[in-house]
Amino acid sequence: MGLKAYQVSGTLMGVLSRMMGIRIRVTGTENLVCRPTLFVPNHFTRVETFLVPYVIYKYAGRHVRSLGTHGVFKGIFGRYFEAVGGMSTRHPRRNRTIIRELMTCRSDWVIYPEGGLIKNKKTYCRGRYELDHPDRHGPPHTGAAMLALKAEIAKRRYGIACEDDDLRRIEFYEEAYGLSGPHSVCAQGIVMVPVTLTFYPMRPSRNIFNRLARFFIRDLDPRIDEELTVEGSILLKGAEICIHFGEPIEVTDYLGKIVAMARKVAGIFNEERGADLFLRAQARKLTETCMRGIYNNIEVSFDHLFCCSLRVLEDDRIQIDDLRAALYLAARELSGVEGVRLHPTMRNGITALVTGEVFEPWESVIGLATREGVIRRDLDHYVIDRESLDQEHGFHTIRLHKMIQVLANEIEPVRPAVEAVRRHVNLSSSRLREQTQAALHEHDVEVFRQDYSEAYDPDESKARHLGEPFFLKAKGTSTGIVLAHGYLASPEQVRPLAEFLHDRGHSVYVLRLPGHGTAPEQLTEVKWRDWLESLTRALALVRQQCDTVVAGGFSLGGTLSLLLAARNTNSVQGVFSINAPVKLRDRRAPLVGPLVGLNGWMRRLGLRRRHYSISNDGTESPDINYGVDYLRGVRELRRAVKACRRRVGDVTVPALLLQADHDPLVDPDGGRILLQQLGTRDKILSTMPFDRHLIIRGEGSEAVFAAIERFIVRVSEAASPEARTSS
Repeated sequence: MGLKAYQVSGTLMGVLSRMMGIRIRVTGTENLVCRPTLFVPNHFTRVETFLVPYVIYKYAGRHVRSLGTHGVFKGIFGRYFEAVGGMSTRHPRRNRTIIRELMTCRSDWVIYPEGGLIKNKKTYCRGRYELDHPDRHGPPHTGAAMLALKAEIAKRRYGIACEDDDLRRIEFYEEAYGLSGPHSVCAQGIVMVPVTLTFYPMRPSRNIFNRLARFFIRDLDPRIDEELTVEGSILLKGAEICIHFGEPIEVTDYLGKIVAMARKVAGIFNEERGADLFLRAQARKLTETCMRGIYNNIEVSFDHLFCCSLRVLEDDRIQIDDLRAALYLAARELSGVEGVRLHPTMRNGITALVTGEVFEPWESVIGLATREGVIRRDLDHYVIDRESLDQEHGFHTIRLHKMIQVLANEIEPVRPAVEAVRRHVNLSSSRLREQTQAALHEHDVEVFRQDYSEAYDPDESKARHLGEPFFLKAKGTSTGIVLAHGYLASPEQVRPLAEFLHDRGHSVYVLRLPGHGTAPEQLTEVKWRDWLESLTRALALVRQQCDTVVAGGFSLGGTLSLLLAARNTNSVQGVFSINAPVKLRDRRAPLVGPLVGLNGWMRRLGLRRRHYSISNDGTESPDINYGVDYLRGVRELRRAVKACRRRVGDVTVPALLLQADHDPLVDPDGGRILLQQLGTRDKILSTMPFDRHLIIRGEGSEAVFAAIERFIVRVSEAASPEARTSS
């Protein structure tokens, strides 16, 4: 083995990563134990043959040798493979070399239990691991497990022979495996480490590698052309390669009494055949464990869930919103299942499936399924072409024409994922809406409780119940309200308004803006888009129950509600805003941006970062609001206001603006500015006689509530089916 070959690998991977955007993510490195190890990876592309040894060298500093099919040892790649310790499966001393190096800990090894590329990723059938390969149809190869067991049992039997001073057996082991006494054998037990490679996304297409190969080779082998198409796409399209090292499997756990039994009959057979006789059953068990370790650690992506859903759906058509909801629920369920590994896109932004926002993984896999003729759109439904979905394809062409099948095959061994998709995708629309609503609310509550526990400050935090989002459901109503509180406050601030509207027959969901209701320092890490996302999630929640949705809020909540209405013209039927902070009376507000920017420069120069803050002791609700206001939070508030003013012209639904005429915090001119900029023709500015900002609590608030309720009733009546029919 040559160190230079590993260095070349590192240089090559660095160049590819920079030029082509390849991302290699390695997890489970804690399982790279310093013991004689046999690594057993899955095998989907030629990339693994040089990538796995390089990654092990990079993260563990260990040189490993690989067993490869004889066809690999040709040309430049073959010479490279030999340079990093590759050995052909046809090498005459293959087994003894591997056993010797595992016994002596001279080298670790990489052996693929699948025996070759599994291009269709079909490894699981009827609860058992089975390969569907042109050269083998049945259980995976047990060779790797057999070699590990033989190496471990040979170590033990050589040690016993030395203790018994059995010269015949000592001579056999030393001659067969090049041993030179007990000290030459590693005292530590051998382990097998499953290695799982997952590629995301996989979208094969013709690329420069194909063109170059066709230019230099007139009659290019179709198999080589296919591999260049698939693997070239992975490299050129910036796919992410996740390599996960599973928990080490103790080989000695699969020996037990076998060692003693083999020793008793050693005189009947020669040493190796005696071992074979007793180890075959154990090798099958060990191989099964390795396969579970490999395939249970597949990193489940959205592609997997979508492709699986097409296979397990009992009907041939499904409403698009139902499919999105089912996949959201399955992903959320899997996030709480121990042992299931999820791709980062399954945790970040997955709620976009039910909020109606753009979710790039959805758009991408829908495009793939459409191109392959597996689905077609029929108004608000997707229709599945079962014949196309189940169409048989050749082993060497399936990756080009039916990647949907390949991805569905890949997730089959991850049974919790398959069952979660099966349960949810076959639910009725009403059950999906109920469960989606509950899941969204549960998500909001979980996030709040986690934030509260992490940020709790005995001096600054308020009682936990004040900050928890809540949902007041009304039976038999088709109108729901998304209600947002103000800056530095919490859901408790708008509870009187929520209860007033609920008592009059409306469902009301009161959300929590991130950074609020916990401790004020959390506002230093929150962006205004996080606040808007919380409203978007609340909108999706209310829409699961109500056909007519009105968004509204107080102060910052009102600003964000206008933004929500501008971005969701088809989902929001009305919007109201109370004392939106378009213009602040505090003349220091324009200085916030430069001060926060200075703080950023201090951090870049290596100076201590400070979170500038001001006192909020004058708040009208000291029992609810934070007593400290961080300037980073004020900056995000100002950014939200600017975003609102840019987008408020896109509001096309009825809008109600309520403004206190002597608000001490917000300049009443802000209401007139918004009125002029609103894009809708149905807009009202109601100036109300108050000399305080918090007009939704205390004396006179009933008039505010009544004005809002009249507006909601009007919007609800205009959005009713009868009104739409008459118009």
